[in-house]
Amino acid sequence: MHLWAVNEQSCLWQNTAKSRQAKQFVKQPNIRLTKYALKLSRKDLRVLAGLLTGHADLNLHLTLMQVRNDEVCPLCLVAEETTLHLLGKCCALINQRLEILGCHYLEYEDLALLHWRPLLRLTKASKRF
Repeated sequence: MHLWAVNEQSCLWQNTAKSRQAKQFVKQPNIRLTKYALKLSRKDLRVLAGLLTGHADLNLHLTLMQVRNDEVCPLCLVAEETTLHLLGKCCALINQRLEILGCHYLEYEDLALLHWRPLLRLTKASKRF
């Protein structure tokens, strides 16, 4: 019964036309990551969910919502502040990214392979949340 539910969930996830960014991070249901997320504090879970879905309090999203006027990353002042930029590309976080994630630059494909714990650690190190 349990395996059937996971397979059904995976099928639904793959066939939905929505959740473009979340699909780049979460390729298929993962019980281990789900259990990890459910043990997080409300604040950390909110940050993680925002990062995974693209609805985090980052400047591009806030600009699209018309809360801010500038989508540029306040850390590097070079590119739009998105989840991918913050976690994988921001030059201001290159040393923290190397120390925490083991790589200078990462793409969505690389980030999708990581456990969510170091992603939250890097996010906290950025002092953006």
